Amino acid sequence: MAALTPARSTAEHMDRTAVCQYLATTNLESPTLQFCERFDEKSQTWNFSKHSHPFFELIFFLEGKANIDAGEESMDVLGFDVLIYPPGLLHAEHLDLRHRQEIICLWVDTGPTPPYGHALKLMDERGTLRTLFEMVYAEFTANRPGAPELIATYLKAIFLQVRQHFSEPAREASSLVERSLGYIHEHYARDFDIDELAGQVAVSPSYLFRLFKKKMAVTPMHYRNMVRIDKAKLLLADQQLTVDDVAERVGFEDPKYFARVFRDLAGTTPSAYRRARLLE
Repeated sequence: MAALTPARSTAEHMDRTAVCQYLATTNLESPTLQFCERFDEKSQTWNFSKHSHPFFELIFFLEGKANIDAGEESMDVLGFDVLIYPPGLLHAEHLDLRHRQEIICLWVDTGPTPPYGHALKLMDERGTLRTLFEMVYAEFTANRPGAPELIATYLKAIFLQVRQHFSEPAREASSLVERSLGYIHEHYARDFDIDELAGQVAVSPSYLFRLFKKKMAVTPMHYRNMVRIDKAKLLLADQQLTVDDVAERVGFEDPKYFARVFRDLAGTTPSAYRRARLLE
């Protein structure tokens, strides 16, 4: 298992026009899935030596942190990043073993493709790419009727989403907050502090706190409570769940504290909210 290499110069700022021109050469009529796997840092599937593939390799980092060598360049990747190696590009991943790693990896054949000497990296800002990767994996593993056609459609959608990303102006100023929002929405029911959240986006807790509050007008942990209460409102519609059950499912160990936060944010108690919903 390869550990993270020392910090080096990175190639993070890609020529978006050149990327768009390259992606426009890709034939998306019938992309074919050649490999599909979801695995963590303990998997033997990792190939840590420098290598290449005759197909596109697309990796969605569900969780983790790594440094990537691709061609003559190096870049860092974090959770919610998508990494794309063009066919024939030499590359190697160096994992940061201080963090759990989980990825979905796809090899996609789009037919003859011109060489391109750079890996492509983008953040899944809206959550659509993760959904598409997971849909590909679900269809591939279930092997249901019509799966190849659905997979080809999802693969085409992934490439079109990537094209759209690089066709739009870069949004670096808000990327840290967007990545933090994605993590909060993914893990809202689990206890974590600002240190852990900042670690996910590789900045200091104080910097993330200031940046988040400036953009969202609330602190990260207050925002997590807002997400929890929104989820709780939906769960309260289920009469099979007690209020204590709802509190636990959205991440509150203390039902009294849940009730207090709920009242602060919703203006009423959980029980009163449930009764009002039943009368609608």
